[in-house]
Amino acid sequence: MYKLLYLFVLSLSFTANCQIKNSSEIVSEGKSKIKQRPDVAVFTLTVEKTDTIENNVIEKLNSEVAKLVSVFTKMGFNNKSIKISDLDISSSSRYGDDSQPKRYTASNILTTEFKLDTKTIDAFYAEIQKANINDLDINFETRLSDSLERAVRIRLVQGAIEDARLNAINISKTLKVKLGKVKKVSKFTESYRIEEIKEDQIISTKSVPSDPTYQTSFAKYEIEEKEIEEQITVTYSIE
Repeated sequence: MYKLLYLFVLSLSFTANCQIKNSSEIVSEGKSKIKQRPDVAVFTLTVEKTDTIENNVIEKLNSEVAKLVSVFTKMGFNNKSIKISDLDISSSSRYGDDSQPKRYTASNILTTEFKLDTKTIDAFYAEIQKANINDLDINFETRLSDSLERAVRIRLVQGAIEDARLNAINISKTLKVKLGKVKKVSKFTESYRIEEIKEDQIISTKSVPSDPTYQTSFAKYEIEEKEIEEQITVTYSIE
């Protein structure tokens, strides 16, 4: 009784990773995961201004953006590393009452990417603080450069194929059949950015102001690693 129960549970665990198709094939799934430290820093900076006069709101926005650009210049960024992702000017009536003066809202979103370096990030925040830019929202995130991502995925594919092979061997031994040749290999892929950090986007440490007055958490803690996964499905013939 216990032996039969053990074989039943064992067959269930193999079925999770392998399937027998048309009594002549074994379809085996392999997975591989890895945690990798990102090497690219991404900053998204949003400046938003409001006023009852349209020309005033545009003037306010341009003034604050000019301060932000001066920070980029001081940090050693060039025009190629700074991108405008959005520029919007809209108007609305207060409480939906058309008799009330309209309020105009103008916003500008700038993005920049550079090689991940905690000293550069600390100095960047320090310069933002010194510039005293009002109504500024900063969003920071990280990603893998295309060269690092490709290198990682090569290793993941190899690991996933090996995992699929071992799963197929286990199921074939349990069923007492001989595993044949590989008939088909398919890979599950997820979309990701393929954009390489160019040489002119790498901020030189010489351009970074020394002894930043604004110390961020980047000075004490490590950047969170990103988990990457590859999934491979291999179809074997049964001899």
